[in-house]
Amino acid sequence: MIKLLNAGFERLRKSKLFLALIIFSIMLAIFMIYTRYSDMKKYEEVIEVEQIMLNYSTIVGIIIAIFTSLFLGVEYSDGAIRNKISVGHKRINIYLSNLVIVTITSLLSYIIFLGIDAGIGIPIFGGITIELSKLIMLLCCIFITIIAYSSIFTFLAMVISNKTITAIVSIMLSFGMMMVALTCFNILETPPTIQQAVMTDGQTKIEEAPNPKYPSEEKKKICKTLLDCNPAGQMFQIAGRAATNLSILPLYSMGVLIMFTSTGLILFSKKELK
Repeated sequence: MIKLLNAGFERLRKSKLFLALIIFSIMLAIFMIYTRYSDMKKYEEVIEVEQIMLNYSTIVGIIIAIFTSLFLGVEYSDGAIRNKISVGHKRINIYLSNLVIVTITSLLSYIIFLGIDAGIGIPIFGGITIELSKLIMLLCCIFITIIAYSSIFTFLAMVISNKTITAIVSIMLSFGMMMVALTCFNILETPPTIQQAVMTDGQTKIEEAPNPKYPSEEKKKICKTLLDCNPAGQMFQIAGRAATNLSILPLYSMGVLIMFTSTGLILFSKKELK
């Protein structure tokens, strides 16, 4: 396992893809700060630097999907996995070492973003406006959700032999999770009443009426569960500070991690390698 990790990190160090990921994280942080600074000057908005820190989490799934599918996708195409097995490495160690590398890389990219955001953003926008303990809790939830994301896309990269198919499936899944999360948000935010115009004695009056599209309690529970167990839904809740159950979200993320990793280990152990 140690040898696999050392070899993986050495490959990572020399990888242009890894360098591109780091540069992207730095440039994205600078871009977000610049756009918010422009808004502050143009519209005299009050900018909270911690919100910039949290907003990155909404797109991190796509970033992890792209990196993982491209970085691990070549493991099959260049015969690396077959070679590792032929020299005596166990499949479980190969799978877990790749998961560790993807997870650490994904966390590192976000930590770099946070460092740039804090180093440049705080002098410009001012200090953190929320309680430090609350911010730490939010960031910890993001870290754990990033681990869950890493387990999902490592699973896909290790059970699908074709790099192109892995990339397509991973990116489509990341967008799909975002769409499901946004749909659930829209349903949960549906108002119970709507305003409608009513003619009374020749005069038009605006009255409150029940909203026919207002979801039932059962539908709201389903949508809330889908939000909580979906990494994208967790990230949107955290970024919007709309999560009322921060202590529960990490449990859902751990469940995702355990489910995809255990399933991936079983499928990879039985996979026939060409």
